[in-house]
Amino acid sequence: MNRYLSATALALAVAMTSSTAAFAAHQTALAQAAAQLGYAYSYLGPEDAVALTKPGVTVVIRPGERLFDVNDRTEAMDGSAPQFSHSDIFISDSLLARLKQISAKYPSQPSGGARAIVIQNGSAVANVSGAITGLALSQVPGKLDIAVSGKAPANLPISLTLYATFTTEIPDVVVSRNEVVSDADGSFKTEIPPSSAYYHGAILTVVASSVSGVASAKSKIVLKAPNLTTVVPNDQEPKGIR
Repeated sequence: MNRYLSATALALAVAMTSSTAAFAAHQTALAQAAAQLGYAYSYLGPEDAVALTKPGVTVVIRPGERLFDVNDRTEAMDGSAPQFSHSDIFISDSLLARLKQISAKYPSQPSGGARAIVIQNGSAVANVSGAITGLALSQVPGKLDIAVSGKAPANLPISLTLYATFTTEIPDVVVSRNEVVSDADGSFKTEIPPSSAYYHGAILTVVASSVSGVASAKSKIVLKAPNLTTVVPNDQEPKGIR
C-alpha cells in the first residue's frame, strides 16, 4: 500500500511539474514583457504582487488572480490568470496584448530615437539607472497625512503606492497611488493623505518606484492620533471627577 501511495504521489508530482513547465513554455515572462514595453518592474511585498510603472500609469498584477489594477481602475483579464513559475510570473498572450495597449497610451520614449524617459517639464533622460534611497515616512504634526521624502536619480517621475495593513484578519489594501518628480539634485518629497485608512494603529507602507533601471524602495509607519503628544485641556477630566 505504501509503495502504491508513493508511486501515485510521484506520478502526481511529475504531472504537476510537466503541467507548470508546459504553461511557462506557452506564456511570456512578465519581467521580460516589462523590459520590452518600457515598464519599471517592482515587486510589492505587502501585496505579493508586481507593479509595472511608467510616467502616468501603474499596473498591478497578482499571481493567480484574473483581476488587475490600472491606476485606480480594476480590470478583468481575458485568458488564464498569471502563474508563478521558475522564479518569475508568466502571463497569457491576451494580457500581454493589453499591456502593449496601455504602454502605447503612456509612451516613455520618443519614436525613432534612443530610449529615453519624457517627464513633465519636457526634458528627457536616456539610459537611466540607479536606485531610490533614503525613503523616509513621518506623520505630519496635527494631521493624519504622511510626509514622504527620499532620493533618486534627478528629474525622474516617482510613483508612490500607499498600502494599509489594518489587522491580521484582513489582506493589505491599496489606499492610493501618487506621482511626484525628483528635483535636479535627486531629492523628492510630498504629503500623502491616508484617505480611507483613517485608522489609528494601522500599518501604512509606501512603495516608491520609477522608470526601468531604477530600483524601487519601501518603508513603513504606524498611524497614530494626530495630536497624540499634545496636551489638550478638553481631553482632561475635571478635577471633581478625578
